[in-house]
Amino acid sequence: MATQPSPQDPSATAGPSIQTEGVFNVRSFGGYASTLGPDCFTRDGLLYRAGHLKDATPRGLQQIRDLGVSTIIDLTNSGETKALFNDKSNSLGHGVRVLSLPLAKHGFSVQQLSEKYQRYMAEGEKAIAESYFKLILEGHEVIRDILLLIRDNPNDVFLIHCAMGKDRTGVIFAILLALAGVPDDIVADEYSRSEAALESALPKIAAAIGRTLPGQMDSTDPLRRARIYHRKEAMQLTLQMVEAEFGGVSQYLKKCCDIGDEDIKRIQGVLTYSRDN
Repeated sequence: MATQPSPQDPSATAGPSIQTEGVFNVRSFGGYASTLGPDCFTRDGLLYRAGHLKDATPRGLQQIRDLGVSTIIDLTNSGETKALFNDKSNSLGHGVRVLSLPLAKHGFSVQQLSEKYQRYMAEGEKAIAESYFKLILEGHEVIRDILLLIRDNPNDVFLIHCAMGKDRTGVIFAILLALAGVPDDIVADEYSRSEAALESALPKIAAAIGRTLPGQMDSTDPLRRARIYHRKEAMQLTLQMVEAEFGGVSQYLKKCCDIGDEDIKRIQGVLTYSRDN
């Protein structure tokens, strides 16, 4: 675990995307103010989020190593990034374990992906929030596994990713941030940063979908924009659904993930730190 920065260190506050060659949408969990205690913040050097790693250059892989990453959690389904992007398989080398924990229960289908985003375009944030809430309900076993990994490996550095690092990764990060005592509005704001982070990747994403669905996309197809559309209202609605159904993230973890109070406190202790300590 990296040493926590001093209060005077600007890295102690949540910052912009981390530039990683060949990998988009890389951000840190650390630096967000927490309501769990006085002068409490989410821990730096513990968790990172990203899109897929298939296009990471040697320099990009070294940049990930330099973050101290020891465990990669891959939320994608089998064959997903290969179908959408390319057939490369990059390795971070010895000392980094890669865990496949698909969050979505259904298998991968580009046609289903296209239909999902068509619904997003037609119905807006409500449809996105309903999709995220479904992930939270159906993916409770994976969410439990991730939280227990963090509990049991407090000195590991985790990188969590899906195909674009926005939907499934966004849901997991939202749960972790909320559990760490970060206010919902800030959680939603962190989620919305994916829109700008993925802007540069839009041509490649559109080309990948276009190759898989030939003739169904053109240069003005609004689905391209939907794939990076991340208004914070979608995550705010998702968190409101969790609150309405369970009474908050902690209660969701108790009722759906069988994680009790003692474990919740232990996990919160890993996710946060106090500058007074």
